[in-house]
Amino acid sequence: MEPSMSAELITRALSFHGQQLQKLWDSERGEADLTKNNVNVKEIDFSVYQQRQKQLSFQDRGKRLKLQQFIVKKAATLYEATLMEGGNDPQDKLPAEEDYYAAMPPYDVFISLDKPSRVKHFFQTLKKGDIIIASVLTKSVSGMMLKVLCTDGEGAKCVADVNVKAFCPTSNLIPASDKKSVNSSYLMNDTVRCEVLEVNPDTEKLVCGMKGVTLPPNSDYSSRLGLIHSDDFPEVYNMYKQYKANQSNEIQIMPLIAFMWPVYSVLLEKAKPRHIPVDTI
Repeated sequence: MEPSMSAELITRALSFHGQQLQKLWDSERGEADLTKNNVNVKEIDFSVYQQRQKQLSFQDRGKRLKLQQFIVKKAATLYEATLMEGGNDPQDKLPAEEDYYAAMPPYDVFISLDKPSRVKHFFQTLKKGDIIIASVLTKSVSGMMLKVLCTDGEGAKCVADVNVKAFCPTSNLIPASDKKSVNSSYLMNDTVRCEVLEVNPDTEKLVCGMKGVTLPPNSDYSSRLGLIHSDDFPEVYNMYKQYKANQSNEIQIMPLIAFMWPVYSVLLEKAKPRHIPVDTI
C-alpha cells in the first residue's frame, strides 16, 4: 500500500510542469488518483508553467517527458505527506556541529546564475517571519534602507552581490545596543539582524523589523534582533565571503572535518581535472 501523498506538493509540481504532467499522471495512475489525494484539479494555477514555457527549448521536450515520467513513477516517494511534517521534532535534526556534516556555502555560489534570476528566486522563497542580516544604507525620519546580505537559519541564502534592498520603518526599530549594552543610534554600514514583516515578489518589496512580532515566544532570535557584529554572522555567510575572495572549491572543503575521512581524499583526487595533451586527442 502506498503512503499518503501531500496534496500541496503535488499541486506545486503540477503548476510547475504544466498540463502535460497532469495528463501523464491521469494516464499512468488513473484519472481518479489526483482526487483521491485531495488535489483540486480545477484550482491548479498553471501560470508558473506558462511563464516558464517561454524559455523552454523545443529540442529538450524529450528530456522533459522523461523527467515527468520519473515524477509520476516515483510520486509516492517524492510527495509523501510526511515530508511536509519534517523538522517539527528536534530529534530529527542533525547537531549543528561541523563534525557531523560539511557546512558549505549555498549551492548557487558554485554555479553561474544571472542576477535577475537569483533576485527573483530569493523573493519567491522568502516569507514572513524569516530572518535576514543586512547593512544600513541610509537613514531617514521614516526608517532605514538596508542592503540584504543573507538570510539566517536553515537554508540560508547569500545575496550580498545582487543588491537586494529592504526597508525597516522607524516604528519597528529597537535601540542600537552594543556588546556592553550601551544604547546608541544606528550608523551607516552597521550590520543588523531583522525579521521579515512583509514581502512582495512581484514588486520586490521587502519590509522588516526588529521587535520580534512574527516570532514564536520561545524563538532563539527574539533576543538577537537589532545591531550585530561580524562575529555574529552565520557560518554560511563567512564561508560565502571566503569563497568569493578565493573562488576555489578546494580551499572551501579541505579544512572541513567532515571531509577528512580518507575515502574523501581519494574521491577528491579523482575529481580533479586532468591535463590531456592536445596531440593525444
